[in-house]
Amino acid sequence: MYVGIDGCRGGWLVAIIDQEASLHHCMIRSLNELQSIPVKLALIDIPLHFADTSYRICEVAAQALLGVKRASIFFTPHRAAVYAATYAEANRLNRLYTDKGVSKQTWNICAKIREANQFLGDHPDYSIREAHPELCFYYLNQRQPLLSKKSTPQGAADRLGLIARHAESYPQVIENTLKITKRKDVKVDDVIDATILAIRASDTNLQCVPENRPFDKQDVILY
Repeated sequence: MYVGIDGCRGGWLVAIIDQEASLHHCMIRSLNELQSIPVKLALIDIPLHFADTSYRICEVAAQALLGVKRASIFFTPHRAAVYAATYAEANRLNRLYTDKGVSKQTWNICAKIREANQFLGDHPDYSIREAHPELCFYYLNQRQPLLSKKSTPQGAADRLGLIARHAESYPQVIENTLKITKRKDVKVDDVIDATILAIRASDTNLQCVPENRPFDKQDVILY
């Protein structure tokens, strides 16, 4: 099975494409629940590695690809900042190690980054790699970034249109998932993002940034 994983308020939204190319979704509270899902490849929209003394090369390259939509790519802080107790402490530590601050948006996902890092350490053989939904849509949109904001109705429609080109039935599956989940736990774009990650995980023509770099390198984002 091929899996796409996106963080959501209730935990993690998981999209699964099985051997018959059928799409399913589920919400898990913890990444440890992934152990019950056998996968060929899972793509997750969360950093799996940290900055060292400067921004990660893959994130700089990803921003360059997305151009005007580059703000959708956050820069991962230094490990010490991710594990800081407060936002102020995270800012101080990240400036100490990288000479850069930490945005509030990035700080808000640090708990997810810590959870993903813990899962990676506890399950080194689980086939999970870092990816980014907007890069995946960029690839399916003939290497052009989608300019609409994903959280808007137009943004959702644009992304569902690209998903439908891949599999006509998938938008209906997404709609069904939204009917049985609560928006306080799962947003529309969480389901869409997890789905596009699963779609790309199932494709034999995966790409990476930076280009021409071995996929097994740490400083790579797949799409």
